Amino acid sequence: RYKSVVLLAVIAGLFIALAVSASSASGLSGINLQAGKNLVSFNVSSPFYVRALVELNPQIEAVSYNDSGRVLGYVNVFGGVGKNFSIGNNVTYEIYSAENTTLVLP
Repeated sequence: RYKSVVLLAVIAGLFIALAVSASSASGLSGINLQAGKNLVSFNVSSPFYVRALVELNPQIEAVSYNDSGRVLGYVNVFGGVGKNFSIGNNVTYEIYSAENTTLVLP
């Protein structure tokens, strides 16, 4: 039983790592989002704020990330609700999109 739990955890970890690397591999040339939940990490020379990202990409419904055990989020309703956090490198963000699209970065 212990071995199957460990194997399942390893497989899940590989799946998440592949999803993140596929999202970040496109770098600044364009990050493709699918409709629904996407795991994305950015490779940018200077950080930008989530509000700017959502303003350039109105199809984004929400963006969130885990900050040391605390989840911060920004929702694209009523002009933006939530924390206008900085987006930078080495962080994985959950981005929910209403449709398939390629992100425009600030």
